[in-house]
Amino acid sequence: MAGGSVALGIRLFGRAEKRGIIQRLPARADLAADAETWLRTEYADAVREIRVRPTELDGIALDCDLHPAAGPVVFTFDGTGRVTVVAEPEAAGPGYHTFVWLLIDRLGTALAISWSEADVPLAEIPVGRQLPAPDRASIEREHLAALQQALGRIHAARRDGAPPRPLGLPQGTRFSCVGALASPLGPRDGAWLDAAIADPTIATDVIPWWTDATNGRYHLNRALCLMWTDIRWRRPATDDERSVVDEALRHLRRAHSLDATLPFPWQEWAELLELRSATEPLAELVRARAAASPPASAPIGYRRRPVLVVHEGWGLEVPGSFAERRTAEEWLGREAGRQITLAAVSTGHGPTALRPEAFLDQVAGGFGSSVIRHDEAGVVGRARLDTDASSGMSTYVLEGFSAVVGSGAAIRVEFDDPDDWTWAVERWRALRPA
Repeated sequence: MAGGSVALGIRLFGRAEKRGIIQRLPARADLAADAETWLRTEYADAVREIRVRPTELDGIALDCDLHPAAGPVVFTFDGTGRVTVVAEPEAAGPGYHTFVWLLIDRLGTALAISWSEADVPLAEIPVGRQLPAPDRASIEREHLAALQQALGRIHAARRDGAPPRPLGLPQGTRFSCVGALASPLGPRDGAWLDAAIADPTIATDVIPWWTDATNGRYHLNRALCLMWTDIRWRRPATDDERSVVDEALRHLRRAHSLDATLPFPWQEWAELLELRSATEPLAELVRARAAASPPASAPIGYRRRPVLVVHEGWGLEVPGSFAERRTAEEWLGREAGRQITLAAVSTGHGPTALRPEAFLDQVAGGFGSSVIRHDEAGVVGRARLDTDASSGMSTYVLEGFSAVVGSGAAIRVEFDDPDDWTWAVERWRALRPA
């Protein structure tokens, strides 16, 4: 990190030191709890969520979300005093990269953890060793090089007629847009792409946290990331959805207090206030500025359009307004009167891979005469429609399976309106390998 070149990923190894009046190594649960408390206290404005989970080797992991454009920073604690930290800061930018590096260093000082940049035995990590100061010039240079390479690949794909490509967006959901690319801060067209490749300073326009400052632009960009990728643009239906809208509103207010001259999305800001039925000191100003602004040709929000959900190698287009929940086994999406559950499984590789018909015989062989069949572009499927009255009210259910050589997917579509059966069948038939 202190040298002339850095890796965009952060991977650090720590050694917890003995502590207390009687010097003892802290238990992994105590160390993880102390780390969570410290993070929530010292970085209350930055921490979005912390999830605690067990690891495969009987350790404890903290998945800490610090920015809407970045994946979690993962802290892992085992029973020997070993601590590992992994972060992928590329999508959020060099400002975030530096922020995470300094946060880890401060955590080490607060909890008596010594750090190493090399994966070495614990005994080889000197007690009291802190991280070297971040080399900001190297960090920025490496981020810029990675950004230019990514834009070059998108430019080449565009010449070959490829649709808009994602840049710095989560892999599990693909957004549609008009232009050359989709970024956390919105889409960019071909003219922007050409200019960004010619002038690297333009390219930084799609990175939410380029400088180290947490100024008005930083707060506005955090809000824009949420508005483009997370907000459903309907009344929030869950606590998580309400929390996301409140988070965006909070950062918009903070940005305005720091720099009122920034290019605020007044109409979408007013829309969020309406969706949340929020009352706040800036509401009158926001609504007045929104009314005076010309209508946006393309309002902020990828989720105003359908999105492609990718789960275990299968893709399914669903309304962008769907509330979502994802586990290792299933993806579940829902909105009023409709719900979809999607799962997938590998069915072998090479000569041992199951043919689609063999997989379908196993999972859908009992569908009988009511079976609906589908065979298109190598994807073979079977489904059936049924009703479920277990809740006391009739719900209509499509249970379907689709398969290609080596992979199979299961889908369950539940809906309240019987006129939605065509929509349900279309969702099943739209399942494709991603």
